[in-house]
Amino acid sequence: MSSGKFTFAPESTPLAGFTIKRGIQRGGFGEVYYAISDGGKEVALKLLHSHVEIERRGTEQCLNLKHPNLVSIIDIKEDDDGDTWVVMEYVSGQTLDQVLSENYPNGMPVDEVRSWLDGLASGVDYLHDRGIVHRDLKPQNLYRESGYVKIGDIGLSKIITPSQRGAQTESIGTIHYMAPEISRGEYGPEIDVYSSATIVYELLTGHVPFEGETAAEIINRHLTDQPDLSPLPRNLRPVLDHALAKDPAARTQSLGAFLTEFDDALAGRTPHSPINPPQPQPTPEATSVPVAQATEAVLQAPGSVVVVGSSHSRPGQAPIRRPRVFFPEDHHGPLAPRNISFSQRALEATAGMAAAILFTGLLASAGHLTGMFGDSQQSAPLTAVAFGLTTLLGAWALLVGTKAWEGTGRESLSIRRLSLLLLGGGVGAAGWWLHQVLLVNLPPLAESQTAGLVDSIGSLELVRNQQPTLAGYVMFFALLFGIRRWWWHTDGFRPKRLRVLSLLLTVTVSWILGLVLQFPLAAATGWGLGIAIVVQLSAPWVAPAHRRARLQQEGARHA
Repeated sequence: MSSGKFTFAPESTPLAGFTIKRGIQRGGFGEVYYAISDGGKEVALKLLHSHVEIERRGTEQCLNLKHPNLVSIIDIKEDDDGDTWVVMEYVSGQTLDQVLSENYPNGMPVDEVRSWLDGLASGVDYLHDRGIVHRDLKPQNLYRESGYVKIGDIGLSKIITPSQRGAQTESIGTIHYMAPEISRGEYGPEIDVYSSATIVYELLTGHVPFEGETAAEIINRHLTDQPDLSPLPRNLRPVLDHALAKDPAARTQSLGAFLTEFDDALAGRTPHSPINPPQPQPTPEATSVPVAQATEAVLQAPGSVVVVGSSHSRPGQAPIRRPRVFFPEDHHGPLAPRNISFSQRALEATAGMAAAILFTGLLASAGHLTGMFGDSQQSAPLTAVAFGLTTLLGAWALLVGTKAWEGTGRESLSIRRLSLLLLGGGVGAAGWWLHQVLLVNLPPLAESQTAGLVDSIGSLELVRNQQPTLAGYVMFFALLFGIRRWWWHTDGFRPKRLRVLSLLLTVTVSWILGLVLQFPLAAATGWGLGIAIVVQLSAPWVAPAHRRARLQQEGARHA
């Protein structure tokens, strides 16, 4: 309920035939009262304050609609002062916003979300089947009474014909739930799908997908930002991604279809519509309006309704911070949630490990032939063998470690890094042992490495006689494996099979670690480059054009 003083006190009769009992809600369009008719019927009376013609037109379109999931409109009347009143069915149940605030500030159970979505989809599809778009779906307009979800405030609804989808004159809606195309004056049924998907996102997480300090910032984020899907259950991310598509043509086309995809995801079935369909390139009309101009159009349009504050948090809930996304949320990329079976992981890891033997052999041979390991006929071959075996062990550890977590999305980032750090320590220990067995020394420290930032860990020396100790090997490889995002080298959905930029970055990280830990720079950069080349060439790779089909195959096998 909005705070503030109501115009009429209890027991007043501003509209003939009805006695007001109490105020219920105040908003941008008017005041709502609980009232009793002279015959004893409970009703809700809505007094229109502003944009009267807009709401009256929308209400008249819905006057004779009857559906169990819609708040019924009984009549439209004028009082003696010429004010317009809408007489509506009185719903005694709580609004969805109140349910969230009081019972689920951090998000609802999925079954409860599904129950609300079922009623919402039924009521909205009923409107759409009659050519009517609601345009202001939000938790404050959804109720539940006697087990039925009720959709209220349909006075903002507008009849949409094919010729009326664009060039509307009013920008209507609450900004946290407003579809991007509203900034261009487009009001097709897809805007209700977007608003409903935003509501479902809020029900699952406790907060809306796009927050901001100002109306302009929120609008900009609707227009340009991709929603952070990581707080959602993994199986529901493709469903919400589809329903929150920026382009209405790429969006889920109805609430019924949205509910079907939601149910399929919960049941582990292959969705009826494509998972994460690629969003078409914006049309010239869509790109001709700059973001700033589109924002201004929404904020200044006649009849616009903008509800915004410093936070969308509810009482007792910590303010929601704008999510910081450090890596691109690409659902056909290395962090794409996928249903990968154990057998598929094992097969891809085994194939990669077999290929790594070939590529490591070629790399070590090329280094030996070019004199990279020295000119001595006795030590150079052994140095090449030690380098090759250590590189192979590193590549194998990365292939196994990254394939184990491939397709698990962002939720596993921390455990991925921890597991790779531990594997790196093991590779370091094995590399030190190989060099001891083969009696091979690493190249001497460079003059710039006379003093490292870290030369010991407690009583453990990292360097002795200009050679790394066991602790030095373990520390170098553990940090190399734990710092780099190796899943970008091995994931089947990585951008390219071999990325030169990734190689250069790995060499840079290796060089810095060598300086910090007094690890010979030639060996540090050589292993960093060698392992990065081998894992990228060895790990299976799916071309971007085939990724959607692969996702569907994996979903079918999972089902």
